[in-house]
Amino acid sequence: MADLRFIHLRSRPHGRLNPPQRQGCHMTETQAFVGIDAGTTGCTVMVFDQNGQRLGEGYQEYPCTSPRAGWIEQDVDDVWRGICAASKQAVAAADLPAEAYKSVGFSSQRGTFILLDEEKNPLAPSLVWNDGRALKYQDIFAETISAEDYQTHTGMQLSPLWSAAKFAWLRDNEPELFNKTRWFANGQEYFLFKMGAEEWVTDPASLTLNGMLDIEKLDWSDQILELCGVSRDKLPPVGIPTGKAGVVSAAAAFATGIPEGTPLCRGAGDQQCAAMGAGVVEQGQAEFTVGTAGVMVAHLDSLDRVQGRNLWWGGHAVPGAWDIEGGAFSLGANLKWWRDNLGMEEQVEADKTGRSVYAVMVEKALTAPPGANGLMFHSFLVSQVTPYYDAASRGGWIGLGLNHTRADMLRALLEGCAHEMRMVVDAFNSDIKGGITDLRLTGGGTKSDGFAQIMTDIIGQPTKVTRERECTVLGAAILGAFGSGSFPSIDDAVAAMVNVESEFVPNEDTRELYDEANKVYRGLYEAIANAGQYNALAEFSSRF
Repeated sequence: MADLRFIHLRSRPHGRLNPPQRQGCHMTETQAFVGIDAGTTGCTVMVFDQNGQRLGEGYQEYPCTSPRAGWIEQDVDDVWRGICAASKQAVAAADLPAEAYKSVGFSSQRGTFILLDEEKNPLAPSLVWNDGRALKYQDIFAETISAEDYQTHTGMQLSPLWSAAKFAWLRDNEPELFNKTRWFANGQEYFLFKMGAEEWVTDPASLTLNGMLDIEKLDWSDQILELCGVSRDKLPPVGIPTGKAGVVSAAAAFATGIPEGTPLCRGAGDQQCAAMGAGVVEQGQAEFTVGTAGVMVAHLDSLDRVQGRNLWWGGHAVPGAWDIEGGAFSLGANLKWWRDNLGMEEQVEADKTGRSVYAVMVEKALTAPPGANGLMFHSFLVSQVTPYYDAASRGGWIGLGLNHTRADMLRALLEGCAHEMRMVVDAFNSDIKGGITDLRLTGGGTKSDGFAQIMTDIIGQPTKVTRERECTVLGAAILGAFGSGSFPSIDDAVAAMVNVESEFVPNEDTRELYDEANKVYRGLYEAIANAGQYNALAEFSSRF
């Protein structure tokens, strides 16, 4: 999900600290670990050495489609071509001998599933995690299982955004396609299969947004599978992250450039990989990925740590452990939407100066004052998730007046994303015994110091940024490194390959302003939602 690509700004805003660099373990010869993150809007592939130093990278964007309002689909072949193109770029840039390559670790979208025939050929476009076609199934499921019982059993709120609801929608609305499907697969096992994996196995950390996991057993839930109409024999069995799945085949080596015979290891879901790549492996630690979507993940020693129901719980990338999560499903998508629809001015400036268009956007936003002269932006372009789980909600500027400028609109957009992030962080601090004591920001959005400072100021607690901003792909590489036997434990791999680069502290001069703004931000959302107007808008939008 972390597909925004910023250029780090040269300015050093108020509050940034630079701790001394922690050195990883050192080996005499370079060992190369490949991380693949097949995200929502593009694939990132990176080659890292044993100290977490980036040796080569590649990126290939690909589209999603929306054939009807609220529907989000993706051509599986587009994603595979993106994986191949990005892998070739990364391997070429690393320019290492074949014997240096020790493993491939994989990260994929969670809650996006693929319909396959007997030979594992796609039968239709995948249904993407933020697809909203199954809105009515929250109420339909509630006729059989209460929301409280559903969350206790699966770790997830009862929501139409999880795969479970979309499975049931397919059963009832596309019965021919549903019955023709031999395998319902997540991205990770399918693309590992394309790369040569012989083992057809998934893992708990890839199943979180499916909403079909028995959270205590970290296995498929027979109760929820029956509710969806899917039998176990149509699903990959559940193994563990880091498990070795096979080796890169000759055909995949030709397509990707990754040497034939390189061990293929299961990674995890993208956000668990991001947590791993940020070093979140202890209680009290959490990371917030600012990518196409924003997802916050914290480590859980046990489910006994959970004391509220604003979040969801799943399997961590650490085998046998749990994580707890919350989300804002369109953080980076807001910036991409501006770039694609209103950002011509910033794009022209970026082209002239050779900078990222996102860096130009942030720079322009910073010319407006904190609070954006009273303008607010609700960032719910594909629904509000934590803490309201309102699939019908939508975004927009509120309070727009004749006095507001383009810079105000951009600043309000960035601040709106940060206000939604604060709602998520507040839920973590209330729902976990002991709260969050070590918060790390990751993803493309953190490549701008200016945006990182805005996030820190509005969240209201210190944040850390790792040297490697693309923590998802680093986490995948770490899981592959451990799975291939290159490190004796995950803790050793994290200690060697994860490095904190800087810390941001909140600006006390804006604390009161942003505290007040956050109350207004939430109050406006609640007023519209409680009046039923998001649902009315969703009903109106369904005409188109």
